[in-house]
Amino acid sequence: MSKLTDDLMKQLHFISEAGNTFMHEKKQRLTGQQRVLAILRLEDGLSQSYLGEVLDLRPSSIAELLKKLENSNDITRKEDENDKRTKLVYLTANGRKKADDNASLKDADYSESFFSGLNDDEQQQFSIYLEKIADGWDDNFKKQTDKFVDPMDRMQYMQKIHETMMEKFGDNWQDMSPEDMRHQMRKEMRKAMKNGDLPNHHDMDMKMGFMPNMGFGCGHRGRREFRFGNKF
Repeated sequence: MSKLTDDLMKQLHFISEAGNTFMHEKKQRLTGQQRVLAILRLEDGLSQSYLGEVLDLRPSSIAELLKKLENSNDITRKEDENDKRTKLVYLTANGRKKADDNASLKDADYSESFFSGLNDDEQQQFSIYLEKIADGWDDNFKKQTDKFVDPMDRMQYMQKIHETMMEKFGDNWQDMSPEDMRHQMRKEMRKAMKNGDLPNHHDMDMKMGFMPNMGFGCGHRGRREFRFGNKF
C-alpha cells in the first residue's frame, strides 16, 4: 500500500465514521429493532427467514431480535396457514405506532448540510469517483458487498424490479422456472441501470437481493405469494 492510498483509506474511514455519527445525531440511523419495524411498516406479515435475509442476519440473530420485539409487544409471530413450519411476523398496534413515530423523524434534506462543503458539480464528481472505487474491486470482494447495502434500499430496489416484471409479464412471470425468473430479472435490472433508474454501485445480483434459496425474497411462502404491493 502506497502512502497515497493509505491516506485515502484513512480519509474514507474518517468520513464514514463521521457520517454514521451525523446520521445518529440527526436521528436518521435506525437500530436493528427499528429497522424491523420500518420494514414491517412497509410490508407486514413477512416471514422470519426473509427478514433475516433482508437484514443480513443469521437465523439465531434474527430470532433473538424478534424475541426482544415480541417481549416489548411490538410484533407478533403467527404460523403461515400454507406452511406450518414458517413464522410470519406482524406489527402490533404498539409496534406500528413506534414505526410511524420513527418515520416522522425522517428528514429528506438532512444530508445536504453534511456535504455542504461541495457544490453540486463537485458532489456529482465525488459520486462518480465512489462508483469507480467499487467498480475496481475484485470479484471475490464484490461477492461480499451485499452486507454493505442498507436493508431499506434493498427493499426498494427489489420492489422496483418486481413492479417491472409484473408490468411486462403479468401474473405469468410467477409460473417461470427459478432459472428463467432470475435470467429475466437480471435482464430487466441491467436495462434499468442503463437507463439510470437504479444505481449501479457494485455487483448488481447481490445488491438487488437475489437469494437463490428464496426465489427473489419470497422466503418459505413461495413465489406465488410474493407481495410487495405497498408503495414506498
